Amino acid sequence: MAEQRKIVLASRNQDKIRELSELCEGLPFAVSSSLDYPDLPEVIEDGTTLLGNACRKAIVTAAYTGEIAVSDDTALQIDALNGLPDIFAARFSGPDATYGSNAELVLDLMEKVPDGLRQARFVTVSVWVDPRPGESLAELKQRAKAAAGGVGAVSPVTQLPDLDLPPTARTRWLHNPFARPIHLQYPEEEADFWNGLGDRRRLWDQYRYHQASVVKSLGPDRARLDAIYHRLLEPYLSGERPTDAPADHMQLPDSRIWTAAVPGQSDGGTILPPPTVVCPSGLPSDAPGFGTNTPLWLEMACEGRVLGEITWQPRGRGGFGYDPVFRVLGADRTLAEFSPDEKNAVSHRGQALRRLVRAARAGYGLAE
Repeated sequence: MAEQRKIVLASRNQDKIRELSELCEGLPFAVSSSLDYPDLPEVIEDGTTLLGNACRKAIVTAAYTGEIAVSDDTALQIDALNGLPDIFAARFSGPDATYGSNAELVLDLMEKVPDGLRQARFVTVSVWVDPRPGESLAELKQRAKAAAGGVGAVSPVTQLPDLDLPPTARTRWLHNPFARPIHLQYPEEEADFWNGLGDRRRLWDQYRYHQASVVKSLGPDRARLDAIYHRLLEPYLSGERPTDAPADHMQLPDSRIWTAAVPGQSDGGTILPPPTVVCPSGLPSDAPGFGTNTPLWLEMACEGRVLGEITWQPRGRGGFGYDPVFRVLGADRTLAEFSPDEKNAVSHRGQALRRLVRAARAGYGLAE
């Protein structure tokens, strides 16, 4: 009998683990988390989008564990602040940011923004990455044993697994990013190497240009807001490893360099070779997934959002982060004034995760 597949949540947050476990009831998967893999590398979240950051975490978790990985990333976007804090929500007030200091900075910047112009939204993107879609663990063990030392070996042609992918999720196929690990002779040149394949500098320049082109005049001190924006962007604009990134954290390039074309359109029903067959250093060579991961991976992503406005002062003792200063549209309470069950029913992260599980049920042919 084949071993039960696992879903590994790329988080050590017990509340997230409990929520995912509840949503996955009835699915033929056991739910685990990063807590069960103490040697799982941490990832530098230097993508310019929520999707970019969430898929980085999911890709590394799937690669290391050999199991389905689920991750998410969340942003708070405030119209009067040109969309900030955006992807910088967790560290908006500086490298030593706390929930309180971040919310306090938002209220300070919004001090002169009048009612009716304090609109904001929470957005979460959840990502599912399966490093061996459509195949059982038992079959993979037999294949790995027969390979006689071909750790992570990639066959030149791979057929697409027979999955009915749902239209409700953004889906793509990825070549196994860690199929052929390399180690540069001069490790300090690794950032330049990867920027040559997926130019991180260009992506961050585009992000900066987009933010600068949206000019608001709703009350915030423009010079102060620009200074905060410069502080947030400065570690990333060079394209190098962020100066505040821990040395043992992995840095991934833009994951689009491993995107696989959909078979049957122009390649005779097979998967074309990846644009690159190398991967970043940092994943241990004895990672559990190296003996089981297949050449083709499935990625699905779903989004959830909650509309609201920024209050004039914190309200409520529940929740965390910006919850006390975010009033939900159509309600007279902040998220911090909702009960846990009420918040889960409307929350951006809950929406994204529920949609992702529904997409997985549809894609894998699992009954509701």
